[in-house]
Amino acid sequence: MKRLLLTCAAAVLLLSAFDKKKKAKVKLPEEYIYIPAGTFTDFEPGEEPDYNKRVSMPSFYMSKYEISNLQYRNFFNEVVPGLATEEIKKIICDSSGWNNRPLSYGEPMIKYYYNHPTYNNYPVVNISIDGATKYCEWLQQKIQKDNPEFTIEIKIPSKQQWIWAAMGGRSRAIFPWGNYYLRNKKGEPMCNFRRVDDGAIYRNRTTGKAEVADRYSHNDYAGSLSDRFFYTTTVKSFYPNDFGLYNMCGNAAEMVSERDICVGGSWNDYGGDVHIRSYTTFGTSAPTVGFRPIIIVKEKSTNK
Repeated sequence: MKRLLLTCAAAVLLLSAFDKKKKAKVKLPEEYIYIPAGTFTDFEPGEEPDYNKRVSMPSFYMSKYEISNLQYRNFFNEVVPGLATEEIKKIICDSSGWNNRPLSYGEPMIKYYYNHPTYNNYPVVNISIDGATKYCEWLQQKIQKDNPEFTIEIKIPSKQQWIWAAMGGRSRAIFPWGNYYLRNKKGEPMCNFRRVDDGAIYRNRTTGKAEVADRYSHNDYAGSLSDRFFYTTTVKSFYPNDFGLYNMCGNAAEMVSERDICVGGSWNDYGGDVHIRSYTTFGTSAPTVGFRPIIIVKEKSTNK
């Protein structure tokens, strides 16, 4: 009996030691999802892809959604008391940017878009790369406190990281939804972009080139998962890609770490500019540009 008790005690100690060695599980907000490692061919729009040249991409986590007005307001309201006036100017949402867009009716957007609860779950726009970076730093501090076993890094993705995530594991994808068309079989648009009637397209008799008359353009027909909209729509609209990411093309173009570049096209871009490899430059802020962070998790070494 004594031998049996000793054996049981040893087993308990062994199991206890095993439990202590079990890997800790990282604790992240539920909207951040795992983007697996992989390889893909990187090339610029208009270039002939060389599929023999592959880019290796380590894994990371990414927000399912573009950062919303509510999320950014929560961040701003928390950090602003400790900042100098000049620092506040760098991260404030400049709603006057709505006056700079080519469409009309800017005043209601200036007044309501960023602050009104109706737009809580719409993507934050009109912020600078400094504001987006500061948001990432603020969130990193919060998540790091919940994960002492890990080193947490939160940042704006590089263009290559963004493209890899947008492709959803489809190495030759043009759009996040995986086919070659901007509409589904029902004729519904697959993302939020600027659409025009056939009557808006005409031939310039001087240059001979096709042009679009903006006075005929409209953006008031939504996909099957969103309400009617004229500008942005909610961050959870249309369908996610195979990784579970929403609005990787259209809605708000998204900042990347290469400064003053945004990718994926926006609600104010025509169909030819809302594909995965589409990118353009922007200034300090714009009503068409938002962001979504990535999280890189590294387990801390236990070696002494």
